[in-house]
Amino acid sequence: MKIAIVGAGISGLTTAYYLQESGVDVTIFEKDKVGGKANSIRIGEFLFEEGVNGFLDNSPETLELCEKIGITPIKANQNSKIRYIFDDKLYKLPSSPKEFLLGNILPFSAKIRMFREFFIPANPQIDESVESFTNRRLGEFFTHRFMKPMTAGIYGSTPSNLSINAAFPKIATLEKEYGGLFKGMLKKKKGGNPSGELTSFEQGISQMIEKLASQLNIVNQEINSLEELKDYDKIIIATPAYEAAKIVKSKYPILANHLNQIDYTPIAIVGFSGDIEPVSFGILTTEMKTLGVLMDKYIFPNRNGIRAMVGGQRYKNILEMSEKEIIENTLKDIEKIVESYVAEYDMEPDDEYIAEVLGIDIEKVKKAKTAGKIYNVMPIKEQMNFFENVTKKIEEEELIETIKKILKTMSEKEQLIIQLYYFEELSLK
Repeated sequence: MKIAIVGAGISGLTTAYYLQESGVDVTIFEKDKVGGKANSIRIGEFLFEEGVNGFLDNSPETLELCEKIGITPIKANQNSKIRYIFDDKLYKLPSSPKEFLLGNILPFSAKIRMFREFFIPANPQIDESVESFTNRRLGEFFTHRFMKPMTAGIYGSTPSNLSINAAFPKIATLEKEYGGLFKGMLKKKKGGNPSGELTSFEQGISQMIEKLASQLNIVNQEINSLEELKDYDKIIIATPAYEAAKIVKSKYPILANHLNQIDYTPIAIVGFSGDIEPVSFGILTTEMKTLGVLMDKYIFPNRNGIRAMVGGQRYKNILEMSEKEIIENTLKDIEKIVESYVAEYDMEPDDEYIAEVLGIDIEKVKKAKTAGKIYNVMPIKEQMNFFENVTKKIEEEELIETIKKILKTMSEKEQLIIQLYYFEELSLK
């Protein structure tokens, strides 16, 4: 038997691998790059994922496939368990029931509403949106604070646009089989968190794609109709729905029409360097155009970049934005998130941030900090003995008065810089 597979994404590749393993003659046709959205790119010293950055190791089939093709997965470090949500400010996702009860991820009233779920009668629908389901069982605030960022992070979508049966079938099943979510979790003795650990590869997800591709017959050719594949016994189409519609249109126009009605979510990935606090797996948002920030550099080796996901169903107008506009918008969103974290934990900004705000070279900031460490325990009078050129031009008292006047015109961020030198005479509180 001869089988043709159109599309060399992860679905097409794995299907071809298992068919070939069972003795079937398989040919894959791909018009673009192998791997589709599962693709790692290297730009200079940076390694970025265009799409997925790994998989959960709770599927033995995936681990078995890795072993068969001769590739060793690596687990994410402990930072991958630290996650945040940005709403009106930054909230750390609780990692235990105790943290949830004592934390501020939900106000008290929303927690009470959520726990009422145990007493809400089951009313399973044939299907309903994620928004309708979680509003009904857990409350509107829960939907806003948890499901908005969750659906954005997983699907790039919104709770109102997703089917609960399709997006979270296990959660829907708890109500159908046990009469409620808490009742189901108690009987199954499982919490609501997904099992498995985040896993990837030393050189990114493309390492797996390349290993698979090297063992398969792949032809770089665009297929526009089924007639082009008439010599094959079976045809498998593993492309996006809109591409599949083009291929089947001449023979199955009604099917093509249905395929074209499937809505796809536009998402831009913005990769950048630098350090962002807090160190974690990442941050998901409830309202921003930036759906989330993924801290790849903090969770896997050989990664030194950070990625932001922008657009999605929340902001489909991203298709009309230029690359420059997308980047500028992303940086504004990230700055807002970081400022929230700095304000929450009263942190001093790092060297890069100070240099950017003041518009000076980072080496000058580092030298200033070094000098500050040396002189911060000395009064200004003694410090000035080290700067003969300064004492010749300005009297000590005039210098102090001048600094005080300047301080009154500065923002709190700018005043932080002055702390690098003057701790004794000047109060910045």
